[in-house]
Amino acid sequence: MISRRQFVMGILSGPLLYGALRVIHLLRTQDPILRLTIMGASSCMGYVKAVLPNWERGHSRVHVAISGGGSYAGLKAIANGQVEMAIADVIPPPGYIVVPLRRYSLGRIPIVIVAHSGVGIKRLSWQQARQVFQGLIQNWRQIGGQDVPIVVVSRPLSSGAREVVQTRLLAGSEFSPHAIIQLSNGAVAKTVRETPGAIGYVEAVMPLDNLHIMCLGNHCYQRNDPGQWVLFAEPAIFIREDAEPLVVDLAEYLAHDPSRPAFGIYPEPTQGGAS
Repeated sequence: MISRRQFVMGILSGPLLYGALRVIHLLRTQDPILRLTIMGASSCMGYVKAVLPNWERGHSRVHVAISGGGSYAGLKAIANGQVEMAIADVIPPPGYIVVPLRRYSLGRIPIVIVAHSGVGIKRLSWQQARQVFQGLIQNWRQIGGQDVPIVVVSRPLSSGAREVVQTRLLAGSEFSPHAIIQLSNGAVAKTVRETPGAIGYVEAVMPLDNLHIMCLGNHCYQRNDPGQWVLFAEPAIFIREDAEPLVVDLAEYLAHDPSRPAFGIYPEPTQGGAS
């Protein structure tokens, strides 16, 4: 015979068991949400965030997470299998990544030299710019500006923009050991804007209000004609060679969306070079 206790427990547990079976049924009959992660250069994340919803509308069961962290952080994450897609504006150095990757070019992003509005000069020669960022010139008065100490603002080692500036402008030499390190374009711009005597560099994918954009040699940056500028990053999308077709589809979508120039990423190669 079934005891009263067993009868009561059966009545109480019945709905719970039915609920559990119902959840299992739903999980088995519905497609799971596929989660993808993009990580890398912060300069491209504004573009990715803006155009991604249109792609997601055609892939309703896919959720894409976006994280900055810098070019090298993204490359390391894809090499370790932590993300499905990396965006970097540097070419991985030999031996940095051992897994085969596909590369999709996004175009070019101008990198401009920005200074506090009160430094007193509007142009630097390439040699002066090198010496300023190296910390060899320490007061704007030394190169015709105001009597204000120079404060160098730079990006961390994980930044592709830093590598471009260090390679092309500084000819491989080091930044000033006293440089203030900021993690993003926005943080560099804010620090330069608010710090008398400050100078730094940012990728021109953001508003540059209240910042003085330095001419470099005989070249002056013009937003309506970025092809005439001489210092730029070359961002690209990296995915694993054996990536799933869905990841390939997303990479191709991001690499070919025609709205890139609106976000400071220009498909056509720029002209010019260091002088």
